[in-house]
Amino acid sequence: MRFGGIFVWSRVRARGFGLRVFGVGVAVAVVAGVLTAPPAVAELPGSAPDEATASRYAEARGEPVLVESATTETDELTANPDGSFTFRQHAQPVRVRRGDGWVPVDLSLERRADGSFGPKAAPVDVVFSPGGPGSADDAVARVVRGEDEVGLGWGRDLPPAVVDGSSLTYPEVLPGVDLKVEVTVNGFSEVLVVKTAQAGASAELERIAFRTHAEGVRVHDGPGPGGDLMVKDSSGRPVFSGDASSMWDSSGGDGDNHTEGPAEGDRRAEMGVEVGADTVAVLPDREFLADPDTRYPVVIDPEYYCGNCGKVHHVVVQDPWPDARNFDKTSGVFGDLKAGYLNAASLNADRAGRSRSYLQMHTAPVVGKYIISATLQTRVIHTFDCSPSPTELFVSPPVDANTTWDNQPGWYYRLSETNVANNALHCPNAGNAELDATAAVRQAANEGWGWTTFLLQAKYEGDLDNSWRRFDLNPYLEVKYNSWPYMPTALGMEGWGPDPSNAISCGMGAGRPAVFSKTPRLRARMNDPDGGIMDAMFRVFNGVAPVSAETGTNIYVNGIPAGSYAEVTIPPNRIASDGLYTWRAWGSDHGLLTGYVDCEFEVDTRKPSTPVVTSTDYPENGTAPDLGGRTGMFTFKPGTPTGLGGTMDVRRYGWTLNDSSAIPRSVPVQSADGTVTVPIAPTKNGVNTLYVTAFDGAGNRSATYAAYDFVVAEPVDFKAGWHFDEAGGTVAADVAGNYPLAVAGGSFAAGYADNGLTFTGGTAVSSGTVVDTSQAFSVSTWVKLDRTDGYFTAVSQDGESAGSFFLGYSQDLNGWTMAAPYTDSKNSLFARAASTSPPVTGVWTHLVGTYNPGLETMKLYVDGKYQSTATVKAWNGGGAFVVGAAKWDRIRVNHFPGAVDHTLVWDRVLDADEVAAHANLAVPRARYALDERSGTTTLDQISGRTPTLAGGYVWGGQSMVSAASEDKWLNFTAPGTGQVPVPRPVNFRTDRSFTVSAWVRHTGEPGARRVAVSGHDSQNSPFTLGYNGWRWEFSIAGSGGATWSALSDDLAMSNNWVLLVGSYDAVTGRIYLNVDRNRQKSYAGTTSDGSGVVGRQITSNLWLGRATAAGAGVARWVGDLDDVRIHAGVLPDVDVWALYDATIHF
Repeated sequence: MRFGGIFVWSRVRARGFGLRVFGVGVAVAVVAGVLTAPPAVAELPGSAPDEATASRYAEARGEPVLVESATTETDELTANPDGSFTFRQHAQPVRVRRGDGWVPVDLSLERRADGSFGPKAAPVDVVFSPGGPGSADDAVARVVRGEDEVGLGWGRDLPPAVVDGSSLTYPEVLPGVDLKVEVTVNGFSEVLVVKTAQAGASAELERIAFRTHAEGVRVHDGPGPGGDLMVKDSSGRPVFSGDASSMWDSSGGDGDNHTEGPAEGDRRAEMGVEVGADTVAVLPDREFLADPDTRYPVVIDPEYYCGNCGKVHHVVVQDPWPDARNFDKTSGVFGDLKAGYLNAASLNADRAGRSRSYLQMHTAPVVGKYIISATLQTRVIHTFDCSPSPTELFVSPPVDANTTWDNQPGWYYRLSETNVANNALHCPNAGNAELDATAAVRQAANEGWGWTTFLLQAKYEGDLDNSWRRFDLNPYLEVKYNSWPYMPTALGMEGWGPDPSNAISCGMGAGRPAVFSKTPRLRARMNDPDGGIMDAMFRVFNGVAPVSAETGTNIYVNGIPAGSYAEVTIPPNRIASDGLYTWRAWGSDHGLLTGYVDCEFEVDTRKPSTPVVTSTDYPENGTAPDLGGRTGMFTFKPGTPTGLGGTMDVRRYGWTLNDSSAIPRSVPVQSADGTVTVPIAPTKNGVNTLYVTAFDGAGNRSATYAAYDFVVAEPVDFKAGWHFDEAGGTVAADVAGNYPLAVAGGSFAAGYADNGLTFTGGTAVSSGTVVDTSQAFSVSTWVKLDRTDGYFTAVSQDGESAGSFFLGYSQDLNGWTMAAPYTDSKNSLFARAASTSPPVTGVWTHLVGTYNPGLETMKLYVDGKYQSTATVKAWNGGGAFVVGAAKWDRIRVNHFPGAVDHTLVWDRVLDADEVAAHANLAVPRARYALDERSGTTTLDQISGRTPTLAGGYVWGGQSMVSAASEDKWLNFTAPGTGQVPVPRPVNFRTDRSFTVSAWVRHTGEPGARRVAVSGHDSQNSPFTLGYNGWRWEFSIAGSGGATWSALSDDLAMSNNWVLLVGSYDAVTGRIYLNVDRNRQKSYAGTTSDGSGVVGRQITSNLWLGRATAAGAGVARWVGDLDDVRIHAGVLPDVDVWALYDATIHF
């Protein structure tokens, strides 16, 4: 039964398969793509856009559903509840497209906006003149197809038209003569109705010229005798057909409408036809008009119709008119199909005659289908008597526009017959007749016939009158079919989801897969052309081809949407032991079976032994010199062989570095002995641990991993570096002494630290290759970007055609990027690691890009913080190292607008701590020694600026000019009014890492808060350095009122000199305070451990001797202050110790 999407089978017969299931199997259908849940059955519509949807709806509704996309003027397709389809094709159009929908054919006339008349809904557009004054210039009637149209004009003004259903009558266009036009399903007929013999004697009827209306076409004589007309476009292709040769009287009886075509018994005559450049003229048979036996009215009938508009064609052939070409004619006597032998009078011929009808149906839609049944559905509209002899249906060779009685194709074989009678006077009935056509349509489907031609012919053609039968002109072919399902595809094992790549592919022989489970999952995608619901069967065999014995029984899956996977899990105990097996899959669609596909597999449950790891570049446990963090080669080997017969069965290794829980990096085995050598770059200094696991072909992993410890004892320093501190010239020195850069279009100017290199479209280029970019490398640089209206590269290295990496700015991402093309080609795509936030122009920013070849990963850091990772297998750009631009398509591009400073290159991967250290480079931004001893200003020894002192202060220390700096200081006197507004240093930001230090000696009171140095804005100080409640304090105030404080572990004793050093590390979000040489461990405010700190940028100056709260000066310093220093970046502890030792106060 089907239950909750799981199909459980036990001793039941699967739909479409004649096999039973023994035991229990679990099977599911996995949808390849997204299927939305269908609405409730009561809500399902009676039509659907495609076969697949219609088939699902039909099964749910229990009744047929129309396939909208297959509907045409003549065709319709319905999906049946049993999974089959029914195709119906009419010989004549039965519907017309209107907007997005269809409407039934309606030939009744309506008046249009321009005054003309036309049918309400016709397959071919027809336009009739309304008559009246001025109508001489217009066509009386014209048929239109696209840009082509043809018609007939009268050449003089017509009387106003009289509408009657699908026809118009223009009375008395000649004395005693009416002109009548009528719409047909594929064109129009235009007849002159000569109402009396007197009118028939008029000289104006000797030659009647109709003016030709033609646009995009020309009218020609037809190919045969008589009055056939052929209308061709400019390429000579037939577009319309016509006939101007027919005329008949009204001898057949009073009850018939003779203007619509000759009735049985009407006398007929042929007319001469003359086709001129602008006219079609008919020459009525004057003897016929004057014959006393002619019964008026007499009808003269020129017509045009679209003989090539449909896919279905017909032709009626009659032996009294052996040369007549009646292909696709529908007017007059050809308004129905005929078969049989009829007397001369009724046939209106000079002798009794036989009629046959050919019907050519378009069977291309059912080619390749499995034909269940096919019938020709028609209606007998007249038989001569009530006990007629049968009419037979044959399949015949094709017919065309030249088919006549004399050259008719005959037939191949008989199909069926009908003996339905219908005589309006004696035995009236509906006349419905059904003729079996299954054999012909089945042959057409199997042999690819696009068209199939049928012949209606009397069974006994010598049976005068009794064999006569007329059929409705619009029969339809009804075909019930199903589509052969496709062979199963995407066979695989242990798959999941709709992606075929998420499974082990089917294989045979040496390509057979191995699995480590005795209950593996099998899957195969089922599909058929109709997109319906399918079934599947799986079978497992012991051994491989030729398969010997069936293992267990078959497993079935029902109700699989076409295009989806059937998936089964082999039940326990079906596979008893490791070894070789074969599995097979079939598909079925309501009894139509696919062929099967075999797949082999091996069951292997033995785990590989622990692999062996060695490396001469990084010996185990650091027992020998190492490569100092550069890429090293590591060799993985199998342990004891565990494959069948003691063979080596390791197929790949997985490795991780320093994290045994990470997803392993996979390395395939390509050697016979299972040995691989892998380049791996250490990710940290000191001890690294490499974890290696072995995997066999079945996916078994070694029970334990190999843990290989190695040491990066002394990581190598940068391979090349440029500080750009030159005062001028065209060469930037490599501080490592190896790779000087040739500078062109750049100038040395103030940088991040000392000088930097400012570009105006220039570059700084090495003369040789600095680093192998296919191996581990790292690049660090400070940049200041002036604008963001393009793609700009700060650092790169050339390849032959393109650079091998680009560190800079990408406009489309509006971010910093570390980019690498996949190949050395201008057509290559890129891998890019991008920043998480856009850059700030005009601000120095630290960028680091790293590449790890073992992981094939490229990382980007901005201001010391990790941003993102891209995956790429880098290649070696063996060309120059370039600062300030990139190379693409062999030319310099993406010149960097701005400045670059402190660019460094390593041939190893920097770890996160090293990146942070470089981003936190401590650069002096201001120093106030406070050694003046007199005056009202003090000097910033970095910038040369001299801020003015204010309030209560005195100069302290020794008065001798030669006294050491630490013996001179500034004293802020009680009660605390002194202050120094210090300008904000250039390139100093408090939302990034910074350090502030000062020697202080306070004389304040216990419990007070006093600030020696602070930042200033309009609200409160972004940072303060001083003491608070008898403890030294460094405090950060962020946005939104959050504060973080680092406090001294001991009391802030008065009258003692101490060195205070406060640091904010924006990379790690931590705050630090050093008192003298010692890092403190106490914290307050929003943090309990110094973490989570988010600083904000100062908007104004700094203060010496006070803080700011609510815009006002507070916490004024009372005591001595000396040697105030401001750094961008974090001052390392070793530099703090050096500062203390060099400036110690007593």
